[in-house]
Amino acid sequence: MTDNSVAIVTGAAQGLGAAITRALLRQGYKVCVTDVQETKGKSFVQELQKEFGPGAVIFSLCDVTKEEDLKRTFDLTVGTFKTVNLLVNNAGIVWEQNPRKTIDVNLMGPIFGCQLALKYMGKTNGGKGGVVINIASTGGFLPAAALPCYHASKHAIIGLTRSYGLPYHLERDGVLFGAVCPHFIDTDILRNPKTLVEGLDVVTNNQSMMSPDYVAQGVLKILEDRISGGTLVVSKEKGYQYIGTQKELDDFTCTVKPL
Repeated sequence: MTDNSVAIVTGAAQGLGAAITRALLRQGYKVCVTDVQETKGKSFVQELQKEFGPGAVIFSLCDVTKEEDLKRTFDLTVGTFKTVNLLVNNAGIVWEQNPRKTIDVNLMGPIFGCQLALKYMGKTNGGKGGVVINIASTGGFLPAAALPCYHASKHAIIGLTRSYGLPYHLERDGVLFGAVCPHFIDTDILRNPKTLVEGLDVVTNNQSMMSPDYVAQGVLKILEDRISGGTLVVSKEKGYQYIGTQKELDDFTCTVKPL
């Protein structure tokens, strides 16, 4: 982190995104909070401005499925803070009954974000480099009978992160890519009526639920470790653990079972 550290966090009005935002502000970052929930997002930013100062955080109304919304958010962030060097692609939904929406938010949103990050941060475009952190899930490694569409989207995020995380992009543009892959998080996303499907009580009643603040520390760990393409699993059972090989995945699944 430097005095010029500026982040965009998508889906940041509540839950994990809000926890990530607070964690970054405590580290001295300036943050653009983005969300489709305008009233909740602006209220959250006003609360943060009282705590961290009016110049530390701004709000951008943003639907991550719309590339033009994300571009406007980058423009607003650069226009306000003069730079941007961290993007956290956090926005996500669990909505099995609407597979297209699930893929649009959980996968297309991060794809647009990664592409724009290279445009705004990439050295080949006049930028100074930066970091992109995608919020994936242990669902990116494990199957789930109750949530196949959601897990498919998170499998794709793992592939997206590891592909962008290959040396080519880091050497060419100075942009590092990583993913935080949490197990169950105690947020409203699992209790939204849209997410209620047969078998989901296995999730909402699970004793492995973690607080958003605990998971948000995974973002700080990636920023500290700087392993491009790294996929950091966060769980109560194993803590914070990078998974990059089949053996590491096998060891992890010994304690964290598929749904």
